[in-house]
Amino acid sequence: MTVDDGSAAAVLADTFDRLVAAGTRDEAAVLAARQRFEDRRGKVFQEEDLWETWSATFVEWFVLEHVGVGRAAPVAVDALAAARAAGDDAGALAIAAWLTSHRSLWSVERIGAGWVELLDLLGGAHVRVTEPRELHGVAVGEVAELRVIGYADRVWFGRAILYHPRGTRDALVDQARKIGAAGGDRRAVLDHTAQLRARVLRYRHVPPAKLYERGLGER
Repeated sequence: MTVDDGSAAAVLADTFDRLVAAGTRDEAAVLAARQRFEDRRGKVFQEEDLWETWSATFVEWFVLEHVGVGRAAPVAVDALAAARAAGDDAGALAIAAWLTSHRSLWSVERIGAGWVELLDLLGGAHVRVTEPRELHGVAVGEVAELRVIGYADRVWFGRAILYHPRGTRDALVDQARKIGAAGGDRRAVLDHTAQLRARVLRYRHVPPAKLYERGLGER
């Protein structure tokens, strides 16, 4: 597939907006899913700094990953089936790219003109993400929970990026190791570390690295 970077980014963005519009029509299902999301990851209130990020992460998760009551697959799978049935190959390709995206805990390793190199702290993969915008305030060594999407021979960022405080990388890796040793999967690690990030909002008198080192068992 040959398509310029600007067009590819626009197609991905438009596709996701359509997935959200079609997938969130059932208000009761959305509210139930939001409760489940907050039970797993912690609650952030509208007046708090992380509200927009929390909401964006929820929407991505709801559309692409969440399997609601009475469903066999996430709502985006329905859109993919509909696109294929309608012979919309281009639309199906973009939807499939979102559905096969990879959400993990990533470290920023290098930043260049139009790209960012990331290391998956939970899986070890290195990827170069196309990013034409300037990432103001983002530095090498930052750690964030985010989604990467393979599309049109490039790798792209998803919508939601949850940055963890600087100086917490070692503690994050240690928490991930402990959760994995106890049988937890990638999602369990991301839910756990998201709760730690939310806790920073309420314990501003404690250095973030200390909160992360303690995990959820202590305050």
